[in-house]
Amino acid sequence: FAVERTQELVADFQWLFESGEIQPCPVVIDSPLAMRASRIFLDYASELEEGALLARGMRARNIRFTESAEQSKALDLMKGFHIVIAASGMCEAGRIRHRLKNWLWRDEGTVLLVGYQAEGTLGRILQSGAPVVRIQGEEIKVRATIRSLELYSGHADGPELAAWVKARLPVHNGVFLVHGEQKALAGMKARLGEFIIPDRIHVPRLDSVFALE
Repeated sequence: FAVERTQELVADFQWLFESGEIQPCPVVIDSPLAMRASRIFLDYASELEEGALLARGMRARNIRFTESAEQSKALDLMKGFHIVIAASGMCEAGRIRHRLKNWLWRDEGTVLLVGYQAEGTLGRILQSGAPVVRIQGEEIKVRATIRSLELYSGHADGPELAAWVKARLPVHNGVFLVHGEQKALAGMKARLGEFIIPDRIHVPRLDSVFALE
């Protein structure tokens, strides 16, 4: 999330501000890793698609970064409408847990989940509409609005993955599908089965054992 997705969000927010879709407001990037990655993106903005837009966003007066833990904690004291981008995959660790603990119980808050939320993660639990969640050993009532955007992804989609495998034919031994939920894995197995012998496509489960010769 800290690399590419954060920068895409900054550019898109900048477009929304410049186009008048929303009024400019404070945007805080609450992630040391995202801050360092953003500096590299800014250095090479001229080589990126929409790089000028990203550069304007990164240099805008309403954009700020938090680096220290103290700066991050101070966000809980902010007043008025503002946006916090906390780079953490699926709300499972890091500073996002503190932000959620401070905002989930507030009616005026909105949690925008950007990207896929895996089963069993806090992000998926919130996405599923849980009325109460546990964070750092404390039960938090969910009163904030929970919204999702699935347009931002750092991963290839099904056709792209199939094309990647197809470019490496022939497959003499096997292909292992190990990342994804069961429905998606079954779909990918069927897709690859169009040009790979199905018996050579493996979908391991917990405690499966394979002899690789």
